[in-house]
Amino acid sequence: MLTPDNAIEKAGNLISHSKRIVAFTGAGISTDSGIPDLSGIDRILKDDPYFTGDVFNLLSSSFATHHPEEFYRLYRKTFFQPNAQPNEAHHFLASLEQTGKLVGIATMNIDWLHQLAGSQTVFEYWGDMHKNHCVYCQRSFDWQIIKEMVLPKCPSCGHVIIPDFVMRNLATYQDAVAAGQALIAQADLLLIVGTKRSPNQFPQKTPKIIINEYPVLSGGNNFLEVNGRASVVFSKINQYLRTI
Repeated sequence: MLTPDNAIEKAGNLISHSKRIVAFTGAGISTDSGIPDLSGIDRILKDDPYFTGDVFNLLSSSFATHHPEEFYRLYRKTFFQPNAQPNEAHHFLASLEQTGKLVGIATMNIDWLHQLAGSQTVFEYWGDMHKNHCVYCQRSFDWQIIKEMVLPKCPSCGHVIIPDFVMRNLATYQDAVAAGQALIAQADLLLIVGTKRSPNQFPQKTPKIIINEYPVLSGGNNFLEVNGRASVVFSKINQYLRTI
């Protein structure tokens, strides 16, 4: 069994010798930026004295449309953190792309932190918080109006504005998913970060580095699991890469 230091070194060596790295990221990469993952959001909702549903109830278009005040109160306690900044993990992936080693990122996140860190090729399976629409006239809005108004309403028709990923009832953007899958198919190394998705859902022959705060795997091959917060793990990998 590898020690934590050995795992960092092995991960660094895999990255150093790879030329077509692709990252697949989930909520765990952004927790050190102050954005809760689904477990954290679930705890927030369970502790809320006025809400009796779960995260999927919160993110339904029906709830957001018919109870907009309650939706936005909870949205701002959970997903919507417009002042969040990229952490070391986001910056490390952006730097890998700038050096030509990483060819792109497929992400399940809506926080836009990869782009803020400087990443150029990012396929967002659920879109991001910048995309919002009026439920009535379908006019589109950036997140500025969400930041400025307690209850965002369309200046044209007066109806409520809700995030696209909520309006779509969490349906993925199939063009983004297809592009992400095509990207993953060409990888010679996959970085799977902050998600409990099984490595068996990715190309079996492609080497993988799985980074999660806690162990989530029970077996398999052709992957290296490194446990720890993504920002800390990538900071250590970056330090190691500077020594070789």
